[in-house]
Amino acid sequence: MEQNEHEKAVKYSDQKPIIVLGGGISGLSTAWFLHKAGIPFRLFEKSSRTGGKIESEEHEGTILDFGPNSIRDLTGQIIKLVEELSLAENLIEISEAFKTRYIVRGGKLHGLSPSIKSMLFSKTLSTQGKLRVLKEPFISSKEVENESVGSFLERRIGKEAVEYLVDPVFSGIYGGDIHQMSKNLVLDKLAGYEQEFGSLFWGAVRSKREKKSIKPQVISFRQGIQQLTEEITRRLSDSIIHEEVISVKPAEEAYVISTHEEVFEASQVISCIPAYQLSRILKGFEPELSSALNDVDYVPMLSTQVIFEKEKIKTPNGFGFLIPRKEKYRLLGAINKSQLFPTLTSPERQHFTLMTGGAHDRKILTDSVEEIERQVISEFSSLMNITEQPLFVKSKLWTKAIPQFELGFSAIKQKIEEAEKQYPGFYIGGNFRWGISVPDCIEGGRKWVNDLMNRY
Repeated sequence: MEQNEHEKAVKYSDQKPIIVLGGGISGLSTAWFLHKAGIPFRLFEKSSRTGGKIESEEHEGTILDFGPNSIRDLTGQIIKLVEELSLAENLIEISEAFKTRYIVRGGKLHGLSPSIKSMLFSKTLSTQGKLRVLKEPFISSKEVENESVGSFLERRIGKEAVEYLVDPVFSGIYGGDIHQMSKNLVLDKLAGYEQEFGSLFWGAVRSKREKKSIKPQVISFRQGIQQLTEEITRRLSDSIIHEEVISVKPAEEAYVISTHEEVFEASQVISCIPAYQLSRILKGFEPELSSALNDVDYVPMLSTQVIFEKEKIKTPNGFGFLIPRKEKYRLLGAINKSQLFPTLTSPERQHFTLMTGGAHDRKILTDSVEEIERQVISEFSSLMNITEQPLFVKSKLWTKAIPQFELGFSAIKQKIEEAEKQYPGFYIGGNFRWGISVPDCIEGGRKWVNDLMNRY
C-alpha cells in the first residue's frame, strides 16, 4: 500500500465502520476492496448465505450453476481479483466451443459465430435480411434521444435481423423487452458509434483496430461460480452480519442503521441491495427516492438444469442456442455446459442449462415449476432431436432476477444522484446501478472504493 493510501486507511480506522448493505457479488466486492484498503466496515446480509443470484451446487460429479454460468473478463481485473483471493488454481477457462452459437428458425438450429462471413452463410436470416444488414454503413444517422434498443437497431440493421439476432440475445442476457429497454443505457457504445462515425459497422471496425493490452477471458471455477463469492465470504466472515436492515435514517454527521436486533451508526453507507429492497428501507427516510426505486422493474427467470446419459444423445458442438420470440417457444434458450466447461461435468453425463421467463413470460411466477419443466424440456428435446428422458432435473425460480434498464430509468437514475448529493456519505450501488454482469458489479465496487479513497 502506498504511503498516502496508508495514511487514509489510518484515518478511516479512527472512524465508525462503513456499512455495506447486501451480500451479493456487488456488496462482497465492495467489502473486499474496503478490506484491502484497510478501511473498517460491516456488511449486512439478511440471508443465511451470501452470493445473491450466484448459486452453485454439485450433483454426482457435475457442477450446476443456477445463476451466472460464466464470467467474461475483458480488462484483466477479474483475474487480478482471483489472484488476490488465491483462487487461480481453481480457475477454468472456457473451451473453444463458445465461439459457435445457434439460433432457432423454423424449428431448426442454425449455427452462427461473431463474424460477417458467418452471418452471410448462415440460414438464420433470409437473403433480403442479410442485404438489409449489409446496408447499415449507408443508412443515414439520426439523433433520437429517448429511443428503445429495438427501435434503434431496426433503424440500423433492419427488422428481420432484430427479430432473429438481437431479440434472442437480449432475452438471454437481460430477459428483457428490447422495445422497452433504453438504447442509451444498454447500448451506449453503439449509440456513440452512430453519432461519431455515422455507422455501427465503421465504429466496430475502428474499435477493433485499437490495440488491446489484455486478452479477454471467459472463466468459471472448479466448484462453480459460487466458489468466488464463498472465498470472499470466508475471508471477510468476521465483518459480515446476517441480519436484515429495516431502516436507514440520517443523524448528526452519521446514519443510523436499524435491524430487528440492533442499532448501528456509520458515517458512510453503501447500498448494494436490489432497488425494491432499498425502497422499503428508505420509506421513512426519503419517500420520493423510495417511490422511484420501487418503479425499477425486475423480470423473473427460471433456471432448469438437465443431465442426460452422454452416450445416448448426440448434440451439436457449441455454446448452445437461443430462440427468437417470433418462433413461439416458451424456452428462451439452452447452454451446453458440458462443452463449455467439460471438467465441470461427470464424464458419463451431458449437462445443459435451460432458460425460461423474462419480460414476455411472467406467468412463470404463477404456473407450477413442474409444468414449466415438462414444457421446456419437451421443446428442448424436440429441437435437439433427443428422445431419451433426462436422468436429473432441478430448477431454481428467481422471482426478481434481472433489473431492466427501461426508457424511464434515466429519471430514476437522476433521483438517485440527487439523493446522494443531498445526503453525503450515502451511496447507492448494486447491479441496477453498475450493470447486471458479474464484472460490472465487481468493477462498480472497486471504483466506488477508489473514489472514496480519493475524496479524502
